[in-house]
Amino acid sequence: MKKMILATALVFAGAIAAVEVLPNDAKLSSCERIGEVKAGDAFATLDRDTAIASVKAQAKEKEANKIFLDVTSVNHGKLGKQYIAKAVAWKCN
Repeated sequence: MKKMILATALVFAGAIAAVEVLPNDAKLSSCERIGEVKAGDAFATLDRDTAIASVKAQAKEKEANKIFLDVTSVNHGKLGKQYIAKAVAWKCN
């Protein structure tokens, strides 16, 4: 069971590792805008790492290799600080 969980975690980490997070002022050339991806909303917030990993995984599913990431925090009454991640996904040559 532990080996299966570890293998799944390594595959997930490898899949999202190929997506590069760009600074918001970066200039892109020879790139195609794929679309927007989002993890979490006002009612279903996530911890920071999970929100970012989820957005990267969604971008990878859309065959994007670069994203502009925006992470916002929400103070939840019982859970503390939670996060919502949004990104614009791009496929560059």
